[in-house]
Amino acid sequence: MLRTTAFRFHVLALALLAGAAGSVRAAEYGAAAPDVAAAAAPAAVPPFKHPGLLMTQNRLASIRAAVQSGNAGAMKTGFNRLLQDGRGSHTYAHQALATVEVVRAAGGPQEGRWKNDGFAAYLNALRWAVTGDTRNRDKAIQIIDAWSAKFTGFTLAPGTDAPQAWLEAAWGLPVWASAAEILRHHDGGAAGWPQASQDRFNGYLNKLYGYANQASARTNNWGVSGALATMATGVYQDDANRYNAGLNRIKQLIPLIVYSSGEVQELAARDCHHPQYSLAGIAQAAEMATIQGDTSVWLLKVGNEPQPRFSRGLEYMAKSILYGEGVRDCRSNGLYPGYSEIAVNGYMNRGTPIPNFQNATKRGRPDGNAAEFIGWSAATHGRDDF
Repeated sequence: MLRTTAFRFHVLALALLAGAAGSVRAAEYGAAAPDVAAAAAPAAVPPFKHPGLLMTQNRLASIRAAVQSGNAGAMKTGFNRLLQDGRGSHTYAHQALATVEVVRAAGGPQEGRWKNDGFAAYLNALRWAVTGDTRNRDKAIQIIDAWSAKFTGFTLAPGTDAPQAWLEAAWGLPVWASAAEILRHHDGGAAGWPQASQDRFNGYLNKLYGYANQASARTNNWGVSGALATMATGVYQDDANRYNAGLNRIKQLIPLIVYSSGEVQELAARDCHHPQYSLAGIAQAAEMATIQGDTSVWLLKVGNEPQPRFSRGLEYMAKSILYGEGVRDCRSNGLYPGYSEIAVNGYMNRGTPIPNFQNATKRGRPDGNAAEFIGWSAATHGRDDF
């Protein structure tokens, strides 16, 4: 009962913070409020589908079929690039730490170790599911077990404030959870991951969640990252409260991140990179929700707009990258890895045209590692029919 009360209080606090942050663009948010409120109504999702983060059993089978095919399609080409990442090798040398020092606006060695080991766990788990090589399975389990047994929390480097740990945890949590989700559920638990080890990982995930969930109150790429992490925790733990809180927060953020013109928040004020953190997080959240039977993130519209708001943001970003249009010329930049093929797949399946974003996706194929989110979307979601 205490946990439920605390959770409800936290969700209320997030809602109040979101409303205050939205006042920065009062006209924008005022027009969006009725639609967002309706779309954000909590919905029961149990039983959760597993594997159910970014990978389903059918998707893992599709990747395997593409890799074994004689045709060099987008997915096979993407997976071949994934294989070039040394962190996905069963000989990768991991090193769990009791504490991880977070460095503001930079990456310290401990933070780098934690991130790299998380990606290594994911890559090895994915490689095992696709290729059947049990050495990759064993390496993924070793990495997760080591960190679950040793990690106690984040520390802050001099000059680094506490919220930086929230953001780092928000980025890392879905990576760790995705690795564990494959090990726990692929082929009915074929990995043989011991229950005691799964229980320790659940404790590790709760520690990360304690940091990551706090980022979701921000109305920028931090908020998107925190909401995605909250959704991922909910799916892995079969926790409808956590999942729905993250999903609803994503839908609240979409019209605050993508303006009515399609301009993406932080593009004008910052650079070509940070706005795509938000786009990547929203796309991965949309895919996660779709796997759980909810397409509302892809389809969320504001007022009488003919196109879903998120699709407008993708098109705006693509025009900036392809043609230098909009508030910033991003022709010297490319698409951030890890979300382009997911977004193309998501909107093609919904019948929503995003031609410029499709062109930018094809130009950037195959995408590789993303330092913050799970990358390699061509390997997992690439398709050849556009």
